[in-house]
Amino acid sequence: MLTTSQKDKLYKLITHTIGHDANLKSVKSGFNERTVTVVEEMIAANARCNANLKELIQSLATGGQLTKGWLKKFLGSANTLLPNKPNGYACLVISKAKWKQAIYITAM
Repeated sequence: MLTTSQKDKLYKLITHTIGHDANLKSVKSGFNERTVTVVEEMIAANARCNANLKELIQSLATGGQLTKGWLKKFLGSANTLLPNKPNGYACLVISKAKWKQAIYITAM
């Protein structure tokens, strides 16, 4: 069982990840160990998503800097890279769409 303080901290962590949500705030008192597990999974998934963006940018760079001609090379392979490499905002949207309902269900 989570304490009130732990539930507050958990909600704060959720809002840092997917933004403020009135529905989730309304069920905060029902947060429990299942909620903690789902939030852990959400954060791990979000980290993997953001790591994909970092990998994409690093693959475009040489020696930590974008070199002349990188964009033309990138455009040649963009069709295969972009769908699997969402940007940071896309990661946020994906996280919220996928995990908000799962978090909500655990607190019901």
